[in-house]
Amino acid sequence: MNSKEHVAYLRGLVDFMPKEEKETKIYSAIVEALNAFAADLEEQSKRIEQQREDYETLEEDLNDLQDSLFDLQEELESDPDDYDESEDDFNFDGNDVDIDIGSASIAESYISAACPACSYSFYYKHEDGKDKENLVCPRCGEEFGRAI
Repeated sequence: MNSKEHVAYLRGLVDFMPKEEKETKIYSAIVEALNAFAADLEEQSKRIEQQREDYETLEEDLNDLQDSLFDLQEELESDPDDYDESEDDFNFDGNDVDIDIGSASIAESYISAACPACSYSFYYKHEDGKDKENLVCPRCGEEFGRAI
């Protein structure tokens, strides 16, 4: 029985037991009720202690995570030049790719192609005078004609 049931039993003894039998049964019921209360209190203390330990573990993990996030943020903010990608560096305009390396500018024209055998899409460099040569698929090796 739990502590509430013991108290209800005790209440029943006090209310309905004949006067001559009350004393010994009431005292033994009071002792049983107090034992039940003590067991309930001990169980609650164990639960509270376990929750306290879980809380401390979570707090330590949260602090570690927060420290890691701050370190990562500092690392990302430490040298912004490493991550500077301006629009002038990469200019994608249709099939033309312009790459600016220092003062030298390289402009090359690439064309998209799809292999009719395996449907693999790839790009090839357009070169004047080679328009009649066939392309070779880099995936399956199938040879097919250029389409401009």
